[in-house]
Amino acid sequence: MVPLPLQTTIDNELAALISDLAIKQPAYFAAYARYWQGKRTHTTPPADGIPTAAYTVHAYNTRAGQGYVIHADVIISGVYHRKSVAIGPATWLTQTWRTAKVIKMS
Repeated sequence: MVPLPLQTTIDNELAALISDLAIKQPAYFAAYARYWQGKRTHTTPPADGIPTAAYTVHAYNTRAGQGYVIHADVIISGVYHRKSVAIGPATWLTQTWRTAKVIKMS
């Protein structure tokens, strides 16, 4: 489980990112006919005690229209957690915190 203080910090960061992208995405869409898609902000998601998350922006195109989803990733006690916020018609892509065990591949 993501500790409540960290959830609050990430929610505030997500709100700022959503506001920033709400200003920039329309211009990008007008120029390229699609939304901007960004790589994860951290190679490895921040782990225990780091008061932030790794963010990724994924653009999508459905029959209902185009949009993008912002993912926030963090690792707590070796467990990977993700929260997603969808902007656009694919509202089902918005998810509260989900957990999955971190699997190391070598």
